[in-house]
Amino acid sequence: MTFVPEKNSVTTQQTIVHKPRVRSKVLPCFSKIPFATKPFFKQWYIHTIDVTKIMFIPPVEARLVIQELREYFGKSKRDVITVEEFCAFTGISKSYVRMHLVSRAMEHELKRQVNRVIV
Repeated sequence: MTFVPEKNSVTTQQTIVHKPRVRSKVLPCFSKIPFATKPFFKQWYIHTIDVTKIMFIPPVEARLVIQELREYFGKSKRDVITVEEFCAFTGISKSYVRMHLVSRAMEHELKRQVNRVIV
């Protein structure tokens, strides 16, 4: 005689236990960021705002840096500047630029969550 385990019937319902959240719902935290924004590096190009925050320069100078980059690489106004091109031109490490871009994405997501809670 062999042992055959019983199969759960289709009508059997599983009970789901919801654990209460210990954290405050008003204060955002990094653990609440959806998985869509959690990949290490999502953005592959540089904007003027990124240049201002990475190089600690005003937006006018950042636009000039972007123009110099486009002239150096022979790109038109509509072409984007990639992270690799920016790092090669300025000498800043890729890891620092990527860290900045990820922190900016997380900051944006946290602001969206706070605005949802307030509204």
